[in-house]
Amino acid sequence: MSWTANNILVKTKDKTILNIDEIRLPENQITAIIGSNGAGKSTLLKALRGLYPHITPQFNGQSVKQMTANGKIAFVGQHEGFNTPLSLMEYVLLGRFPHLSWFAKPSVQDIEQAQKILSDYEINHLSGSPIQTLSGGEKQRAAVVRALMQDTAVIALDEPCNHLDIRHQHKLMSDLQQRRQAQGLSAVVVLHDLNLAARYADFIVLLDNGCLKAAGTPNEVMTSEILSNAYRWQIDTTQSEHHLIYFAA
Repeated sequence: MSWTANNILVKTKDKTILNIDEIRLPENQITAIIGSNGAGKSTLLKALRGLYPHITPQFNGQSVKQMTANGKIAFVGQHEGFNTPLSLMEYVLLGRFPHLSWFAKPSVQDIEQAQKILSDYEINHLSGSPIQTLSGGEKQRAAVVRALMQDTAVIALDEPCNHLDIRHQHKLMSDLQQRRQAQGLSAVVVLHDLNLAARYADFIVLLDNGCLKAAGTPNEVMTSEILSNAYRWQIDTTQSEHHLIYFAA
């Protein structure tokens, strides 16, 4: 187990948002954080990233805060900032700056890598366009490409499938899965779609009302009984040729 945090307690004046004694996420796997609205998914991701001063997460014994400061953990947020006078290419190349010395510019190899990933995400034809002019889905893919350009072994993504159509949702999750298999990528992804989580994640964290309801493989966690209890709605499954499909009854 590689990504760990203890004593995760996050409160407002009137409410406990998150209360988890300990959490351990596996290395070199895709972890999906799931749960109903308000369950604490994004808050948990913030805690795992070390954004609360009283919580000190570690990755393989190293401080996550320090790793992030050193550019060793990439992040894609729900609300990325695109109010900047940059082209799409200039924006995604920001991911290379943690690896550059002062005043150095991205190399030819950096630009070629950016062109390849932009092409993989089907937005290379927009590389010269101002980032503000892109659609919501194009901006979301741009944010993912910028994070991938950071070329880290660890990435955290908060609802990265927002604004994406079904094809690009699967392309994103498939790309993370391939990077996990080929490069040993460790990814933590907040997801709403149970079918995406079941199909692409190796490890599931299920939150319910700020508490850790269950953690384990999809087969262990994503049963009809456990999910229905956590979401307070009947969730049934049916077997397709390759995997289970989840749907609200």
